Amino acid sequence: MDRKTYITIVILILLPILSILYKLNVAELSLLPVAVDDTVNLQVVISPKENVAISEVVFPIPKQFVQAKVLKSNTKTDDLDFRVQKKQYGHLGIWEGEDWNSHIGYYAKIKMLPYENKDPEPEIPTPSKKTLTKEPYYLSLKQFSTDEISLAKKLYEQIHPYDKDNVASAKQIYYFISEEIINSHKDITLSDTIRLNSGNAYTQALLFSLLCRMRGIQARTVAGFDLNRLTEKDNKNKITFWNEVRFHGKWYFVSTYKSIFASPVTGYLPLWKSVEEKRNLGEDPVTFRYTAYITKSNVNRYNFKEYSEEIASSNSFLRYYSLYSLPTPLQNLFRLVILIPIGALVLSIARNMIGIPTFGIFTPILLAMFFYETNLWFGIGFFLLMIALGFFERFALDKFYLLAVPRLSILLTITVLTLILFSIINEEISIFNQMSVTLFPIVITTIFVERFSIMIIEEGVMNTLVTLFGTLVIALISYMIFFFGSLQILFFTHPELLLIVIAIQIFLGLYKGYRISELFRFKEIFKS
Repeated sequence: MDRKTYITIVILILLPILSILYKLNVAELSLLPVAVDDTVNLQVVISPKENVAISEVVFPIPKQFVQAKVLKSNTKTDDLDFRVQKKQYGHLGIWEGEDWNSHIGYYAKIKMLPYENKDPEPEIPTPSKKTLTKEPYYLSLKQFSTDEISLAKKLYEQIHPYDKDNVASAKQIYYFISEEIINSHKDITLSDTIRLNSGNAYTQALLFSLLCRMRGIQARTVAGFDLNRLTEKDNKNKITFWNEVRFHGKWYFVSTYKSIFASPVTGYLPLWKSVEEKRNLGEDPVTFRYTAYITKSNVNRYNFKEYSEEIASSNSFLRYYSLYSLPTPLQNLFRLVILIPIGALVLSIARNMIGIPTFGIFTPILLAMFFYETNLWFGIGFFLLMIALGFFERFALDKFYLLAVPRLSILLTITVLTLILFSIINEEISIFNQMSVTLFPIVITTIFVERFSIMIIEEGVMNTLVTLFGTLVIALISYMIFFFGSLQILFFTHPELLLIVIAIQIFLGLYKGYRISELFRFKEIFKS
């Protein structure tokens, strides 16, 4: 390595390092966007039912709980007046006005925290000289009707939990409800749940609270969202119910409907922690309907918006030249494109240092982008299918002695028809989920199949298959790099790091030693 090359490599490495130091110490920017863990976006849309006149809508809105930290929120009111009724166990949004005929609701960004308390120790009663002047709120039976209390007393005698400590008694009540009360999705009253031994999450939670309070155990029914019910295709959610029971000054999570007692759980977003007081909470009234949309922010893992605002508010010239100043669609594009040089670096190491053969220079990288833009298994399946079809098509068209351009055009047409057929079949039987079709399959496979068929004629089937295997290996490695989120964000935030990639490429370009594959290929010569 001569002096000129050495200085070039050193400069290419030092420039990104100095640039990052400038951002951290002079511009006072963060190294990376703040990581987002277990943060959700909640949007509730409330709309009136047809032919119903209503002047007031009441619905729970997020409050700061131990398990839910509200980071940001706003409310859609239209022409209605909006106010918040704040209580210790929840907040109610109240919309008031005349001629309500459009959508209202609210949006909130919430950081989720788990229920952490588990395995409560048995409570040992301690004699106390103090007499309670006021009944604890979560022991009150005032929110229950006379009929409900009467039926619950008979059930309480049947369970017989009063000769044990509070923890054992609560477990006995829990086991009875979770094992003897049949889960149901139908609307049912608490009284009918006791009579019929069947109830939904709402009535089972109320029953657990009622029986615990009869035993002198503080318990409450919680309304909120269960994020564990969310699927990749559906982000809609409905209010569900669970319990919190208190031992030694700590609240423990209980769900007889899900068979969970005092275990750490995640994914539960509480809205209201005293359903006993407001029974119609979460019930679908006859006057309006609601739809809750919940999306998890940790899909991207990083808060790009806040980092963009941090750069925009800085006094540095970087606010004009940062990739975060670009429109969102362009940012999404460059987050993928900026990793292509990393794939090219992997390809250089594979070809020049290891000796893995591939079709062309950039074909493995383009193939990895094809897998990324569609679906890995769809990409591999469609790619191998097109190779097989192209192989037979090549030999079939050879009989007509066609020129190169018409032959390639026929191959392009076959690729398009195959992609259409493949997509229709997938839509019907859903073999590959989350598949999106782009132009990559058409462009890449058409050119690749032509090269594949020519190589078979020139170098034979075995060498061609070895090259095909090498191409797929590099494509899969590049595909995994595209999904390496931390690396993607690092290079997107500091694109000058690509200069270091160039420095490594220069070093690889000067390498004149043996490839690893050659050490095995010529091992007999080395022995002699």
